[in-house]
Amino acid sequence: MIKEVADVTFYEINDDGTPGAPVLYLDTLKVSTIEQTAEQAEARGGKGNPPLIIWDYGKEINVTLQDALFSIKSMAVMFGDPNVGNISSLRRTQSFTGTTAPTQYELPSGGFYTIATSTIYDETGATVESLKSGHIYYQTFDMTVKGNEIEISAGTFPGTYYITGDTYARSETTGKDEFFQFIIPKAKVASENTITMEAEGDPSVFDMNLRVMRPADGKMMKLVKYDVTV
Repeated sequence: MIKEVADVTFYEINDDGTPGAPVLYLDTLKVSTIEQTAEQAEARGGKGNPPLIIWDYGKEINVTLQDALFSIKSMAVMFGDPNVGNISSLRRTQSFTGTTAPTQYELPSGGFYTIATSTIYDETGATVESLKSGHIYYQTFDMTVKGNEIEISAGTFPGTYYITGDTYARSETTGKDEFFQFIIPKAKVASENTITMEAEGDPSVFDMNLRVMRPADGKMMKLVKYDVTV
């Protein structure tokens, strides 16, 4: 029986259908599920009208991956831009009351960022120069940062990858764990994604859904149980 969640690797697909460079490696998954479905047509007849012949068609294989941890690379693959860019500046806004605008912004990780220049807005969205006591204002400024970004445009959709998943299967006979791998030569990452951000409850997980496609040789998936030879 299979006893562990799989570690999953995404590869680029070369022009000849073989796997290319690795794009994403997931080793913090909570769930990795493979589901096969198909439709049926049947001929019925005789007393009680039972099925006499059944035809299967429309095979579908879907893979669901649920990751416990966030990474900019996994989100890039989920949202359709596997190229992660760099960013050096971000716009931030903080609220304050009083007659003097803050000169620092408190960082979530601790410490403070010194604000060089900023623009002050009132509650109507108008810029203000003279501040009054007891009023709420919003201070907007550009903050120098070092980080990564992914760009999601209207014409950008998740790609198609060669995928492997490595886990273990426990032998009923020996009780020992044996290596097990599933291989998907061609899988399309679904475009529907949800990121949940809430103040209470369990930490957010990141779900990625894959639809298995038919490669040129017709072999949609391989399941391999193996031993390593030394």
